[in-house]
Amino acid sequence: MHTTNSNEHQDIIRILASSDKSFDEAVQNGVRQLVSGHHHQSLRFTNFEVVQMQGIIQHDDNRCEVTIFQVVMDVAGKHKHDHDH
Repeated sequence: MHTTNSNEHQDIIRILASSDKSFDEAVQNGVRQLVSGHHHQSLRFTNFEVVQMQGIIQHDDNRCEVTIFQVVMDVAGKHKHDHDH
């Protein structure tokens, strides 16, 4: 994973995100998850890496199509108090 400053302390958060439209939207949904709730309020996120892509297929007699796109992402974040210095 490329970081903004290799000497800077960062935490890595692993998240699973999904979409019923595309892998791109799954990534966007994952990034949005980072600021929902109170879990990661002390971090300022800087970059991400998709480490796995997967999906769910709906297959019946007449069709076979992807119904869910999922990504596993490692997201790097700096503690906000470190960012202010």
